Amino acid sequence: MSKKIKILGIFMLIGILLLAACSNEASSSGGKDEKVTINYWSMWNTGEPQQVVLQGIIDAYEKENKNVKIDVQWMGRQVMSDVRNAALGGDAPDLTEQSGAEVAGTLLKNNLAEPLDTLLSMKIPNEGTVFKEVFIDDVVSFYEQEGKTFFIPYEIISSGFHYNKNLFEENGVEPPKTWDEFLAVSETMKSKGIAPFAQDGNIDFYNAYYYYWLVERIMGPGALLEAAGDKTGETWLQPGYLEAAQKLQELVDKDYFAAGYEGSQYPAAQTSWAKGDAAMILNGSWLSSETKQYTSDDFAYSAFPFPEIDGSKGSYDQAELYLIGWVAPKGANVDAVQDFLAFAMQKGYQEGIVTDTGNISTRKDLEAPEALASFRETIVNASSYHPEYDGLQAEYPEWWKTVFLPLDDKLIFGQMKAEEFVQELKVQTEKYWSKQ
Repeated sequence: MSKKIKILGIFMLIGILLLAACSNEASSSGGKDEKVTINYWSMWNTGEPQQVVLQGIIDAYEKENKNVKIDVQWMGRQVMSDVRNAALGGDAPDLTEQSGAEVAGTLLKNNLAEPLDTLLSMKIPNEGTVFKEVFIDDVVSFYEQEGKTFFIPYEIISSGFHYNKNLFEENGVEPPKTWDEFLAVSETMKSKGIAPFAQDGNIDFYNAYYYYWLVERIMGPGALLEAAGDKTGETWLQPGYLEAAQKLQELVDKDYFAAGYEGSQYPAAQTSWAKGDAAMILNGSWLSSETKQYTSDDFAYSAFPFPEIDGSKGSYDQAELYLIGWVAPKGANVDAVQDFLAFAMQKGYQEGIVTDTGNISTRKDLEAPEALASFRETIVNASSYHPEYDGLQAEYPEWWKTVFLPLDDKLIFGQMKAEEFVQELKVQTEKYWSKQ
């Protein structure tokens, strides 16, 4: 065999090996010419502001990535149960979203999600900023599991007392920080013929805000979750749980809730509050976007955290962090998902969370809508965070629905006294767990 033929054979062999290597690289990473589909099951419904914003991001991403198709299904709030079932059957979507507490309770604790740690060090397109560095401190790490990141939040919700700054000023009161100050403000408003609190009594999880926050302030984050998970029910007999119930009973006994609140049908009470018929309403930060059409021109939205209670474990600067974000269920195309999420977190797209949905973005360089400025300030300056309802509704959803919410309604409606309330929580919690 001639030397020329030998050399030609060597070059042919090298070419074959290089082609194989390139082929393997493209199949593993999803090369630019390879067609990729990202199956995305969303918690939003068609026509909702968040859906419109997200659809705009999807359209822009597909325009820049001709080889990628994002097959999105707008499935509504119950999406996580469908995702869980699909993940258990090995047929989950590549991407979904919900509140962090629900993601943790449904997917993370069951090892049904893929880690997204590579994403944290990726550069955001058209910005050059490292992904993890654009977020408000600690929001990305809030749902870490064993040092791994599974959940990428893009929207922040919280809860507190909403009020009209002008109404407070007209009546010579300031936002209270302590329980005694809170009672004084309530008494002042009542004396002037203004109901201190509006409440749509037919929404049980709105009613639950009072007892939940009282326990947070008296016993600290994690106390509600601990009591709910105690299969003997004995934890409910600790003094702090009774004190929280007694303080709620005090508000009921003083007639601080607007007349007829027990039968108020959403959104009647919050509409009445927006029109100035009540001074305060304890609700989620979404309330301003739901009520703005009913307010007068001189209505000035603001909010203050649930008051601190002297001598208790919880503090005024501990904030609720109710995060909405993305997760990649088990078996997802992680590389494709991470590339899309890096694109989606660009400042230009995340501005829509503020301007179009009226919510707080997780990006630290985006201010909140004016109506939510006080909520954002509370979150940014918080000493620590806890999940909404202490994680109860996500960790123990059936207990929450069948045990807690019905008893809590009776307490806030004045149909049950504090002592009976905690005794029933003890008995019914023990009974619930004995049947599991």
